[in-house]
Amino acid sequence: MMFKDNENMCGELSNLKVACIGGIFEIWKQQPFCTEFKLLEGNPVESVSWKGVDIGFLLVEPDKEADIYNLIKAVEAAKEACIALLIPIVVSAVAVEVPIALLTINPKKYIDKSELYKNIYYVIKSINDVACIPELVNLDVADLAGVCQDKKNLIFAMGEASGENSCMTAAEKAINKIDKQRGNAKGKVRDVLLNVTGSEDNLNMYEIQEVSGVVYDWLDDEQATIIWGATIDDSLRDRIRVSILLGE
Repeated sequence: MMFKDNENMCGELSNLKVACIGGIFEIWKQQPFCTEFKLLEGNPVESVSWKGVDIGFLLVEPDKEADIYNLIKAVEAAKEACIALLIPIVVSAVAVEVPIALLTINPKKYIDKSELYKNIYYVIKSINDVACIPELVNLDVADLAGVCQDKKNLIFAMGEASGENSCMTAAEKAINKIDKQRGNAKGKVRDVLLNVTGSEDNLNMYEIQEVSGVVYDWLDDEQATIIWGATIDDSLRDRIRVSILLGE
C-alpha cells in the first residue's frame, strides 16, 4: 500500500521499521534474525509512532477480533503519518477480510514456525534490499508501491541456488513456492516485482533477462506488468537469490 509518491527516495531510504500486533511480538523477538531490522518505537495504532519511517511492516497473527481491529487502526495511523510504503503481513490459514492489500502467509503450508518466520524474514529482507542496497539494475520504493497499490492480495516467494544455471534454478524454486502457496495465483496476478541478488562477480545480465522471461511465461495474463532489477550482495558469494513479489 503506497501512501505518498517519493520521486527522489531511491538510494536514500534507510528507515525501515517492523511493528507487531498482538501475540506475534513474542514469537518474532525469539527469531535469531529479528535484530537485523529495527522495531517500531511506540504503539503502531498511533500515528506519532510512524513519524520519520520510510518503509513499514505490520506483523499480525490474528487470534482474536481485536487484532484485526488494531491492524486496521495501525494502517490508518501509518497513512496519517504519510510513510512511503506499508506492507501488512498476516499469518492466517483463513482469509482475513479487510479493505487493505495484505500479504497473507498460511501457516499450514510450512513445516514449523521456524520455516514460516524465516519466510517472513526474507520478505522484509528482499524489500530492504530493493530499497536500501545499491543495485546493478535500479529499483526503488516507487516500483514497490506500484506492485502493492490498489491490490487485494500480495504474494511473496524467494529461491536460492548456486552452480550452473543458478539464476534459472533459483527462479524455478521461487515459482514452485508460489504454486505451493497459491495454486491459482498466476492467473490473477496484475503486477510483478522481480529482483535478482548476487555477488558482483556472479551476476550475469543475460541470465537475469532469462529469469524475467521464465516468470513472464509462467504467468497466464500476458498483460501483467513485470518490473525487474538486480542487487549486488557480495556476501552471497556463489549463490543467486531470486525474489518475487506479486500483486493481485
